[in-house]
Amino acid sequence: MTAQEKRPLIFLTIDILTFSIYSGILLNMGEKYVNSMGELPFWGAAILILIPLVILSRIVLYILFSIFNTMITKEKEEKFLIDELGEIIKLKAARNFSMTFMLGFVITMLLLISGISISLMFKMFFGSILSAFIVQNISEYYYTKKGI
Repeated sequence: MTAQEKRPLIFLTIDILTFSIYSGILLNMGEKYVNSMGELPFWGAAILILIPLVILSRIVLYILFSIFNTMITKEKEEKFLIDELGEIIKLKAARNFSMTFMLGFVITMLLLISGISISLMFKMFFGSILSAFIVQNISEYYYTKKGI
């Protein structure tokens, strides 16, 4: 398996881990902060914290992946995802990410109209973000393997 095929699988693993740990923290500490802050400010802060958390985890993982891959394979990292094929793969994966996220967002808003609670709405919103990341990583792996 090439480094280009490994990268999305490792990112998939770290995304699921990051979301799982963060969701566990939110569920355990949520009630305490909801009571003190209010429900909407709590969920707004939770989403604003999630964004840099995902970015930082991906940066750290990318650096660690590059270091360990170079140590194990004794080869410098290929510049595969910089060429045109790599750009097409990244664009298609980003398209799939956007479509998945928007579908989850629209479904969440439709359910909100039907009367679900705010906390359930935000949990579904988190779920659509996680689903979008999963679809992006699987798409990137699939397109790389297929060699569009």
